[in-house]
Amino acid sequence: MGLVLIVMLFCSMILLGLWERRRSKKRFLEATRKLKELDGDFPTETDEK
Repeated sequence: MGLVLIVMLFCSMILLGLWERRRSKKRFLEATRKLKELDGDFPTETDEK
């Protein structure tokens, strides 16, 4: 019985880690997309010259 609980705990830690990695990657891609979008909105100093 104890072995089953240890295996369940181990599997849940792995699954939560994979889920969190996917979530953080999605958030990172969204943030970089927004940053590029904002960077395109503002003219740079080289554009003004």
